Amino acid sequence: MIKNRILWISISLFILVCILYTGYIIEEYYSLADEILTQKTKITHKEDSLIVIFIGDSWASYHSQYDQQLKTCIETKVKKPTKVISKGTVGAKTKTIYKEMHIDGPSGTKELIELLPNYAIVSAGINDAVAKMGTKNYCHHYNLIIKELISAGIKPIIIDMPQVDYRAIYQRESITAKIRHHISIWLTGAPLWSFDNYRTALQSLIRQDEKTRHLIYIPASDWNPEGYKDSRHLYFEDHVHLNEKGYFLLDSCITTTIYHDIMSTHDFQ
Repeated sequence: MIKNRILWISISLFILVCILYTGYIIEEYYSLADEILTQKTKITHKEDSLIVIFIGDSWASYHSQYDQQLKTCIETKVKKPTKVISKGTVGAKTKTIYKEMHIDGPSGTKELIELLPNYAIVSAGINDAVAKMGTKNYCHHYNLIIKELISAGIKPIIIDMPQVDYRAIYQRESITAKIRHHISIWLTGAPLWSFDNYRTALQSLIRQDEKTRHLIYIPASDWNPEGYKDSRHLYFEDHVHLNEKGYFLLDSCITTTIYHDIMSTHDFQ
């Protein structure tokens, strides 16, 4: 009898611990990160050179092999010595990207922020959309990224969430991931296949508080006007990541955007 009681108590405690731990994991996964306040110093950028960083998800990570290409494009167009550094994390959502901006070492981008670049290209959103994190979670953390860059005197260049084959991503995922995403739909109310609401929400966020004065937004149609379905030759076979041709088009658009921004600043002055 006593043994049975001990057994049931042990089982009950184990179940309770499992429930509490699961609750903690869910809370940590879906909770909104607090703004990390750091002391900022006023930046005076050099007039005779440029520093451009590219941070975010896998599109930023894989761009590192094309940094020299973007550097050459900018230097040819703008006529200034330019340093380009890309660093991203495959699979990163906006929450992770924001936290990485305050982390040193291999997993962080703090060292890139501390270079005091003129521009910070940001690629984020695919993983938020695939994981069904919802527009509230997505925009909250994207807003923190933007605020962090602007407060540091760095002009964000926001790459619109690209058009990719989201169904191909879903089909490659494990059963566990698919179950988790359906749980996310239940918790966040995010639709299964509609990703346009993420783009619309981000555009609405950017229009708030006169953010457009302090950042640059590049719609996907600016560098890929044909859209994903008619330009699959720009992507690898995974239907998600750009190949050399795709990055060349993106880099050309970024170069033109930076050039126009510099010219407009000079005209204003």
